[in-house]
Amino acid sequence: MQSEEGEGEEVERESVTSELVTEAGKRIIKIKLSTGKTSAGKLFGKHGRGGRPDFFRIVFGAVANGLRTSLGNEEGEAKFNELRNKSEFKKSLNQVFNNIKDWFFNEAIKQYNIGKGDVFAIITELDLDLETGELKWVREGSQVIYWVRSDKITAPESCGKIEEELRKLKEDYDRLREENIRLKNQNEELNRELASVKARISELMKLLGNQGNS
Repeated sequence: MQSEEGEGEEVERESVTSELVTEAGKRIIKIKLSTGKTSAGKLFGKHGRGGRPDFFRIVFGAVANGLRTSLGNEEGEAKFNELRNKSEFKKSLNQVFNNIKDWFFNEAIKQYNIGKGDVFAIITELDLDLETGELKWVREGSQVIYWVRSDKITAPESCGKIEEELRKLKEDYDRLREENIRLKNQNEELNRELASVKARISELMKLLGNQGNS
C-alpha cells in the first residue's frame, strides 16, 4: 500500500483492465481497477450514487467490463448476467466489500491520516472464477493514492531556522556587495590620482632635462 500526492490523471477516473488466465485448471478473470477520486462516505457509505456505497457500482462495472473484454461483448454480457445471480458471487462480493472496507479504515486511514471528506483513490485487484462466480480480493495488489489537503501541510520546525539563516546571509551579501562597490570606486580614484602624479613627475623630469641641456 502506498500514498502519492497526486499520481496523475490515470487514477483520478474510474478505470479497469482485465486478463483471462488459467490457474489450477480454473479459468480466472484477473481484474485491476481504480475507484477514481472518491471519499470514504461515497465509496463505503450512503453518500454514493442512489444513497448506497459506490463500491458495488464500481465493482459491478469492473466485472462486466472485464468479462466483455476477455470473452467478447456478447459472450461476456451473457456470462455477467449468469454470474451476478449466483449466490457464490453475491456472497463473495459482500465479503470483498467488508475486507476492503476493514483494510481501509483499520490501516489506510491511520497510516495516511485520512480524515472525513478527504479525497483518495484505491487501486486494487480482483480474481473472478468463471465457473463458480466467486470473487476474491488480491490484497497484495492494492494501494491507496491520497491527495494531501493544503491545510494539512505544515512546515517543519527546521524551516524557521533555515529562513533565519537565509535572511542573515542575504544581509551579509548586501553589506559585502556595497563594501565591494565602495572599494572599487576608491580603487579607481586612487588609480586616477596615481596616474596624475606619474604624469606630473614625467613633466618635471622633462623640464629638468631641458634646463640641464641649456
